[in-house]
Amino acid sequence: MKYQIKGEPMPVVICHLNEGETVICESGAMSWMSPNMEMQTSGGGAGKMFGRMFSGESMFQNRYSARNGAGMIAFASKFPGAPRASR
Repeated sequence: MKYQIKGEPMPVVICHLNEGETVICESGAMSWMSPNMEMQTSGGGAGKMFGRMFSGESMFQNRYSARNGAGMIAFASKFPGAPRASR
């Protein structure tokens, strides 16, 4: 997987996945994706779901996998900011 961080003040992370690669994220985090990305939603069991709920995270997680070739998925920030410069 390769990724890019673009934009200010509301940055977006664009991930380029090879076929078969998977990324896991919180429900509602995805902004846009290529048509060949497959999504699966899971809770991971009652204990894990309640643990995430009490920590302020979403109870559900989404798994996005690239199928039939390379895929692209983007996650937008909910907060303004800028990427840090390399030192």
